[in-house]
Amino acid sequence: MKAEEKRFLNFLAGHNTNFVIPVYQRNYDWKREQCKQLYDDIIQITKDNYRTHFMWTIVAYDEDWYGWRELLIIDWQQRLTTLSLLLLAIYKVLNDNDIESKISKDEIYDVFLTNKYLDKSKKIRLKPVKDDREAFNSIFDWEKKENSNVTINYEYFYNRIKEQEVSIDELYRAIEQLIIVEIMLRKGEDDPQLIFESLNSTWLDLTEADKVRNFILMKENTETQERLYKDYWYKIEQNTNFDVSAFLRDYITLIERRIPNKAKVYIIFKEYIQKKELAVEPLLNELLKFSWYYNKIITSKDKNKDISNVLSRINKLETIVAYPYLLELYDNLNNNIINNEELLQILLVIESYVFRRFICEVPTNALNKTFMLLGKDISSHEWYKENYFNIFKYVLTNKSWSQRFPNNEEFENSLLTKDIYNTQRRNKLHLLERLENFDHKESYIDQDSISEKIDNGSFTIEHIMPQTLTPEWSKSLWINAKEIQKKYLHTIGNITLTWYNSSMSNKSFHEKKTMEKWFNDTKLYLNKYLTTIDNWNEETIKHRFELLKDKSILIWQYPSTNYEVKKDDSKIFTLSDEENFTWETILEYSFEDKDYEVNSWADFYYEIIKILYNKDILLMKSFINDDYLSTKFYPTNVDWTYSKIEEWLYLKVNMNTESKLYALREIFKRYDISLDDLSFYIK
Repeated sequence: MKAEEKRFLNFLAGHNTNFVIPVYQRNYDWKREQCKQLYDDIIQITKDNYRTHFMWTIVAYDEDWYGWRELLIIDWQQRLTTLSLLLLAIYKVLNDNDIESKISKDEIYDVFLTNKYLDKSKKIRLKPVKDDREAFNSIFDWEKKENSNVTINYEYFYNRIKEQEVSIDELYRAIEQLIIVEIMLRKGEDDPQLIFESLNSTWLDLTEADKVRNFILMKENTETQERLYKDYWYKIEQNTNFDVSAFLRDYITLIERRIPNKAKVYIIFKEYIQKKELAVEPLLNELLKFSWYYNKIITSKDKNKDISNVLSRINKLETIVAYPYLLELYDNLNNNIINNEELLQILLVIESYVFRRFICEVPTNALNKTFMLLGKDISSHEWYKENYFNIFKYVLTNKSWSQRFPNNEEFENSLLTKDIYNTQRRNKLHLLERLENFDHKESYIDQDSISEKIDNGSFTIEHIMPQTLTPEWSKSLWINAKEIQKKYLHTIGNITLTWYNSSMSNKSFHEKKTMEKWFNDTKLYLNKYLTTIDNWNEETIKHRFELLKDKSILIWQYPSTNYEVKKDDSKIFTLSDEENFTWETILEYSFEDKDYEVNSWADFYYEIIKILYNKDILLMKSFINDDYLSTKFYPTNVDWTYSKIEEWLYLKVNMNTESKLYALREIFKRYDISLDDLSFYIK
């Protein structure tokens, strides 16, 4: 095994050499997204004054034949194929003579793409896997093999070169700066299959944070790297409990107002850095500042004890989707847009918002979008810095449908019938702890203690009216005992905390009151009313509910504000919002950080399909034979109800609004794109 650093073009220019993709490798599957990223990276080299750019390590197995060499590409075959397509596209553009250039097209063809003096079977240097090879070779013959990523990506490069974002000479000069490390395996000494299995099975993938760190630090010299790591990155790791990837995802969600896929944090972050042309040290300083905020959030440790307590409860409710907005709140605090008291009140509103939605069983899939855009919604209002808290309350209480803040009436009605006993542990404990401790100067027992005492068997969440009715209980509940039990058994009116005693769970109400360590003896607020009555029936259950309901309204308050605005900001929805929009008028939509105005749902539907078509042409073409989508796509023009996407692809647009949205949800799933990435604004 031999390793050597060299320029990529020097690697390609080996005398009488072919590059063979072994059959055990996967087919060429790079899509337009990866090609765009590669092309953007090469253009970036022109902006970096043509600094050398390390691409990756090429692992090859040397098959040395008489008079010529075959290199079996064990690793890096996707990039090698893609760069060969880019060079082929440059050659074809030069051959068209439409663009002036000092580059020798013959050099590209004879040195990097072909072996000039070998016979036809060995002439083309790159030999992909069978189907890809046919498509690759056909381009040399001025033909195109349809339904191939090879052809599609070649055409992408050809068309983008013609656009001349940079001159073709600048593009070629940038390619000359690509550096690779060539690891050459020797015939008879190294087993290529074992090397392949090792590369693809045993190595751990880099985390998204690793990739970001390497991207930020790699261009610096060793001394500077060590200083930046010590002064910034290591502190960021400590502040985030060494989960920097999660922190970066929340940070970029805040900064870019879009939620990246967990596996694409690095790509989105890299695009952000390049778009803003951020210098390394200021960027790291900004990340370090936000990591201090993040540490307060995830550890629930603020200098203000009340803020720490609310953060602790929010974390116990596992409201991690709120983290991007919480980061923004702390930055607003740091910039004196809000003060500590306003931060506390905002956190209490968030706690109430999340818990009310749980009680009212509002779907949670809208929460990530709500918190992602909340700061943007607030800052869109004039004078928001002077009136932040009121505008915050206005924006949140004006959310509708799946983003709504349940009002008191909805909250009370849902709380009356909510099955508390069988609900998620975190929400159940939150409910009981808040009811027990709210507005008490000294809490008798906190949530951690409740959890601990339940786990060790000291405490139990107890039904007052038992799950199994004894004759005595049936008599006390009168003739409609079963109906009363069915209606109230698991609700908050009939649920309490007490010392655990399984043998007594079916005892009469009088016995439960007077037994040692039960209702009369626990000193819990939750049992205070129980000590004042002698019977447990529908009337007393309802009365206890009213007491707990009134306290719940005080604990999880619905915010009030006198702020008024003419523009209604509550008309923004995403594809995941499954309300009925049949009678609504669409005005605009937002996708991939771009806003588009439209005149109709049909225009909206068609434009989104066109965008997705350009992302992955082959995937969309497969919809023609899809069990469900085949009714939406057709290879020829059927009638006026279909609109042309391409010569061989037509889209059915004459459908009602709900059918269009349902089709888009199915298509987004096929493309593995989050439904929340597409939002629209209605009239």
